[in-house]
Amino acid sequence: MPVANTFRLGDYGVISDGVLVKMGNIDEFGVSFATVGGKPIELNFRSHGTRVKRFAAGAEIQAMPPADIDAKLVVEFDAADSFYIDAHVLNVEEIENLAQVGRALRRHPEWQRKYRVVFATYTARNCTVLSSRSANSKVEISGKANALQQLELGQANAGITVSAEEQVGLRVVGKTGVVGLRMFKLNLFGSGPSVLGPEDEDVDEDLVQKDDAAELADDV
Repeated sequence: MPVANTFRLGDYGVISDGVLVKMGNIDEFGVSFATVGGKPIELNFRSHGTRVKRFAAGAEIQAMPPADIDAKLVVEFDAADSFYIDAHVLNVEEIENLAQVGRALRRHPEWQRKYRVVFATYTARNCTVLSSRSANSKVEISGKANALQQLELGQANAGITVSAEEQVGLRVVGKTGVVGLRMFKLNLFGSGPSVLGPEDEDVDEDLVQKDDAAELADDV
């Protein structure tokens, strides 16, 4: 669940119904690790058929003005299971010494190969995440135009009201938290971990086996 979670680097668990079920952290096995942070990036994602409309003083506009007038943002979803994600500041933190961690876990007698470990977290600040349960649903975010302008700039303020139809699923507006994870698991053979992530990552082929996240199967 984006934002509403407590995931941190080194958390481990199994995949159930397509999501990670946390069981603990690798520090319980006496395994420590070094961390490194990346440069903040911006994330804007709209599922196909998702539209954003802006209204101020009863008229549709292209951009929110910095004015103290009543306004609203309307996000419309044409299809079920669609997403609207807006994160102007997305920070990444990851385990730096991944090979060393993998070797330490392999040596531990209680470690199970099916366990997956969080080696990177993506934290969004003042983000907006909306989703639809069914087609033709919408979310309305109301407030003063200047407050909604700040929301779209990733600087959420008070005085914003969110209303939605029953067909809408997740509603996170102006919150901060973890919105994405990357994980690894140990290879069946060899000494290194198996990284779950993009195919174009620059990694040592002799050390890790790359896997596409869409291929994750349930472990339980």
